[in-house]
Amino acid sequence: MKIKTPLGTRDVTLAQVLKIGPSPLPLWLSFVAAVFVTVSAFDDVRLLWEGDSAGNIYWLGIAGTVGYWAVWMALAFVPKYVAPAFVLMLAIMLPQSSVGGPLLLAFGAVAVASYRVSVRSLVVMVGGFLTWQIVWVLGVAHLGSSTLWANFLVIPLLTAPGLAIKMLREKSVRAEQTRREAEITAARAALEERTALARELHDVVTHGLTMIAVQANLGTLSKDGTEQHEALVEIGGMARRSLDDLRRLLQTMREEEPRAAGTPEADFSVLTNPALIDLSESLAEAQQRLNNLGFPTRVTTSGDLDGTPNGLRSTVLSILQECTTNAVKHAGVGSECRITVAVQGQWLEMVIDNKMTRGKPRLPISGTGLVGLRERVARLDGTIDAGPADGWWSVRAVLPLAGRHTIH
Repeated sequence: MKIKTPLGTRDVTLAQVLKIGPSPLPLWLSFVAAVFVTVSAFDDVRLLWEGDSAGNIYWLGIAGTVGYWAVWMALAFVPKYVAPAFVLMLAIMLPQSSVGGPLLLAFGAVAVASYRVSVRSLVVMVGGFLTWQIVWVLGVAHLGSSTLWANFLVIPLLTAPGLAIKMLREKSVRAEQTRREAEITAARAALEERTALARELHDVVTHGLTMIAVQANLGTLSKDGTEQHEALVEIGGMARRSLDDLRRLLQTMREEEPRAAGTPEADFSVLTNPALIDLSESLAEAQQRLNNLGFPTRVTTSGDLDGTPNGLRSTVLSILQECTTNAVKHAGVGSECRITVAVQGQWLEMVIDNKMTRGKPRLPISGTGLVGLRERVARLDGTIDAGPADGWWSVRAVLPLAGRHTIH
């Protein structure tokens, strides 16, 4: 059904309307209402206690006074008890042919309850009050149907303002909750993005510096001037590539700043596009780099490698860089490497093995690379295992070709 509010018309279900709960009252207002009704009730009880000329005490009237006092106390402090207290008050008032004060306060209670209590409780109160009016006007007070219809018209006028304010408040509360949830979601997404960028920064720095360190070692150990020159050229190329990658990442972290057209930074966004990652070319470059560093490497591929989803390409490249970097850091020169990538069915499987050598690692261990890869692969619903096997250090990653490919 459609409900008109001061903010417009909106579709709501009956269940949604009934779920609207009680609204708060300022403590000072609750206190004032409690004092007013208490003073009024004490005065009514005093008058009723005096009795008639024969000295008879009007106990039923006193009970009605206590009833409306309980209703208003509940309205002020415990709205969940208003509906049963109101129904009990109506039951006490029904046999009385004259209920001036309690009846007036009953109308006031319905008006306040339209804002103060839940819609479910209000339905009980209004339904009970309308039923009570029919029985009391026609069967007890004998006031006639004209009075009955007049009272029926008063109820919507009393409840409409409170209900409108309540619905506006509910809408405001829901909008605030939605805003807070959106802020939490945005903050969580920003944190995940910063974590992913930090992980990529680690991979770039580790990979570049490892390769530079190995080339420097080779150049130092070599007595051949040509080999030393080639090592220096390779160091320079690796350093430039690493700096480009670092600039790209820093630019991504500061993408709120405007980029000048025609500058190298203006085109770094192209490098972040996973669709531009050529896995076959990346494998060939990794093989050539390892061979040049003295690590004989064999690459084997099967399946449609070019059909790898864009969302997986950056992860595959990160695994390749991390594992080849670890091979160079921890294995001795001359150790064999094997890289196998297979695309079959709905899965991409990548296995990178390197021959283990005895002794301590040749370069320091950071201990964060594989941890970051495990987190990244897990977010894509994949698996990655690493460990020794028959004298080889093996890393095996399995990634689904369909799923949450959201990491870049």
